Amino acid sequence: MFSRLFLYTPVSNLVRSRLGDGDRRELNNKTTKRMIALTFAVAFVLMAVSPAFAQAQTTDLGNFKTGPFVEKIVFDVITQEDQQVLALQDDAIDMIDQQLDPTYLEQLVNAENIEIESILRNGYGYVTINCDKYPLNITAFRRALAFATDKEAISDDVWDGLSQPLDTMVPATNPFSIEGQLPYTYYEANAVLGNQMLDDAGFADIDEDGFREAPDGSDFDILVECATSSNIAIEVGVVIADALSALGIEAESRPTDFYEYLNRLYFHGDYDIVFLGGGWSSFDIDWLAYEFWSDYADEPYWNFPAWRNATYDSYRDALLHSTTFEEVYDAAIAMQEIWVYECPMIICYENMVLSAYRTDKFDGWVNSVVDGVPGFWTNMKAHLKDELGGPYGGTLRWSNSLDIDTFNFMASTSAYANNVNNMMWDSLITVGPDGTDVDWLAESYTTETHADNPAVPDGHTRFTFNMLQNATWTDGLPITAEDVAFTLNYFKEAPGNQYGSDLTDLVAAYAPTPYTLIAEFDTESYWHLHTIGYKPILPKHVFEDIGPANWNTWNPDPPTEAMVTSGPFNVSEYVAGEFTELTYNPNYFFGPERITTPTNTGGVGIPNLTLAIVAGAVGAAVVILVGGFVLMRQR
Repeated sequence: MFSRLFLYTPVSNLVRSRLGDGDRRELNNKTTKRMIALTFAVAFVLMAVSPAFAQAQTTDLGNFKTGPFVEKIVFDVITQEDQQVLALQDDAIDMIDQQLDPTYLEQLVNAENIEIESILRNGYGYVTINCDKYPLNITAFRRALAFATDKEAISDDVWDGLSQPLDTMVPATNPFSIEGQLPYTYYEANAVLGNQMLDDAGFADIDEDGFREAPDGSDFDILVECATSSNIAIEVGVVIADALSALGIEAESRPTDFYEYLNRLYFHGDYDIVFLGGGWSSFDIDWLAYEFWSDYADEPYWNFPAWRNATYDSYRDALLHSTTFEEVYDAAIAMQEIWVYECPMIICYENMVLSAYRTDKFDGWVNSVVDGVPGFWTNMKAHLKDELGGPYGGTLRWSNSLDIDTFNFMASTSAYANNVNNMMWDSLITVGPDGTDVDWLAESYTTETHADNPAVPDGHTRFTFNMLQNATWTDGLPITAEDVAFTLNYFKEAPGNQYGSDLTDLVAAYAPTPYTLIAEFDTESYWHLHTIGYKPILPKHVFEDIGPANWNTWNPDPPTEAMVTSGPFNVSEYVAGEFTELTYNPNYFFGPERITTPTNTGGVGIPNLTLAIVAGAVGAAVVILVGGFVLMRQR
């Protein structure tokens, strides 16, 4: 989704982590209907601490959308985590750009002027069970193991309280999640119930060797594999093996090379039970129709447990092709009810993601459910403290774990480039701090099918967007529906462009008036709304000259070469390998009127400059600095 994570959003908006929890690596697979992100290079070593997490401030300073308030954002390239932590302590940065390794909690939790925030991860750690293998293909076996697994112990002991149990494959943070709605949970170990289920299913110790045989009388044992690179994975593997032993099943947990067993899973090779992790960049759940679809039980990269269930599959059409939230929600709930009962995977935990930042200069930190503190909403709402002359001005300093690889957001899949790029572009819809859709360039929209409007062809979905009329590009030209229609057609026609891969069903995108967009798909689906709404919008008058065939040759070099963008910030200085500096767009369409009040500086009253009066002069200075931007607009 473009919703401030737009670099991870081809097709189904699904960013998936295949991992042994703790490592970080990204893999883009453009031959499938989604992007797979492999993350995990460093194992977490947890400290025995119980920090009191602070509540991030979310002062609106006016309308919810109003911002930004800071003058500049600087992204300093600091590649090592320990150096980021030291920089935060030494007041060289205000915020660490990525989730904080819990190893550093003890070092930071009591540090002066530093706060630690937590959100539940939009993802989890889990074990997948080979449902193609006897007797693991028996539902009673998988349910017995789920009941016997001590998820509370995993959260309390393995994660030291930094996670919570989870049963469904849709994270609890997701509004489509069924977590907490079922009449039962698998949270606490219940080996008594699990053993009874196995007895009833015919698993018995026939030869009295201390281990159960399968219902057909055959011997079997279970190998639980977990990543050697992750302490979390190894400890969870032990919990699963212990649960199997408590059920009278011969089992062993064995640390294994992560990428070796991942490759087996990709191509449905042999395994019993394997530990993995998964994460998503949005709350869209259309992936439920593919991830566990019976037809994908033999499809490479999909359906790792090779699980088949006709009743589950029967809800696919409603999930994919309904056009209302209620219909999609009902299908998602029904699919989860079936899946949680069948247990093709056991979700072990949904862990917390930690953010660290300083509190001595800025208020207004926003702990969003998608990004945590380091994200778009903090950049929009952070503001100088009143005693420092706020709310306007100041430089917000991020660490950035890697340098930006390109300012061409279409050609990058880097989270670190995204930190910079997503401050320069806008979409029709974005995602708010609470994860809900927020109209952005769009003021409103309607969705129609043939049942709503006979003029819409049968089987089609038509969206009509009414756009803001005060938004402009940084060169002063208005942002119109023509730009949006051009963008959608550009992405669709651009070979290999990640933003075009989910537009195959788009049959029309046009602007009947300057601020009205119509986009029509030849299929019916609720998810088409996000396909259109989350995409970054291009300036038509710039990209007409570049052309769809040359999208990947666009190589902007700001500030030497001016970039025509739309977002709340634009590049004012860049030194490769060292830092990127962004300066606020003084004409941004959601930008506040920067009027300040006199500030007492300790005895002598020296008023701040009234920025509303000198906006033209300040803007001109910025224009010169960045190479000729005129009438820079901010939303």
